[in-house]
Amino acid sequence: MRFRALRSFPRAALAGALLAALWLAPAQAEDALGPCFDGQGSVKEVLDACADFIAKGTDDKKLLIRAHSVRAMGFSATGNLDAALEEMDAAVAIDPERANSYFMRAAGYDAKQEYDKAIADLDKAITLKGDDGDYYLLRGTVYSHKGELDKALADFDEKVRLNPKATNGYSSRGDVHRQRKEYDLSVADYTEVITLDPEHAKGYIDRGWVFVLKNDLDKAGADFDKALELQNNDPSALVGRGVVKSRMGKPTDGHADLALAQRLEPGIFEEIRKLGIE
Repeated sequence: MRFRALRSFPRAALAGALLAALWLAPAQAEDALGPCFDGQGSVKEVLDACADFIAKGTDDKKLLIRAHSVRAMGFSATGNLDAALEEMDAAVAIDPERANSYFMRAAGYDAKQEYDKAIADLDKAITLKGDDGDYYLLRGTVYSHKGELDKALADFDEKVRLNPKATNGYSSRGDVHRQRKEYDLSVADYTEVITLDPEHAKGYIDRGWVFVLKNDLDKAGADFDKALELQNNDPSALVGRGVVKSRMGKPTDGHADLALAQRLEPGIFEEIRKLGIE
């Protein structure tokens, strides 16, 4: 069985970036070294295989760092962030000039809400390799979690500059503009997300909620309808469509959509309120 759990890291929005940092196609020689490097097996099997490889000792720093990094992602997948951070501490100690090790450790610190430590690691990563947009994406996310939206926006601007074809920079920047009530700028960013990836429902949902905040209900309704066409019964899109129906017609018109969303995802209304929706 392909070991997919290693491909999950705290903060789902950053999973792709972390995947790119670690799970590049392994060389054939690495593949032959077993579960630690080919990802085949359960979480426990991969963790154990990496531990065995580390215990045997090797002069190959690249493989040793990879083994610690895989163990970090494995521990993260099981919720053991302290153990994951210990593995990344080891990776940093092996090669203090490797930027990706600081990047991965920063993601762990962010998940533990140790934001200053995360930012310090990302500052170091950017000093070592300042042309990687994902480092700015993660640092912007950490600043956003700290409520430092000006700094977050600056980092997301840099992510967009470095990777203009990646949707996550625009999406993250759109979130910050929404929080700052800069709704036209937020709509522009989510529109770019949709242009780059028109078959992904989230861009329409995000833009739809900004249209609700702008009280542009016709456009909001069209976005939620499109999102539900692409992803049937998405709870956030259902709430959006229900809100639009209720505001444009009778208060009860959206009841069916709202009730279905609540059944599918209890707590969805609290998540929507975090967007500033009353």
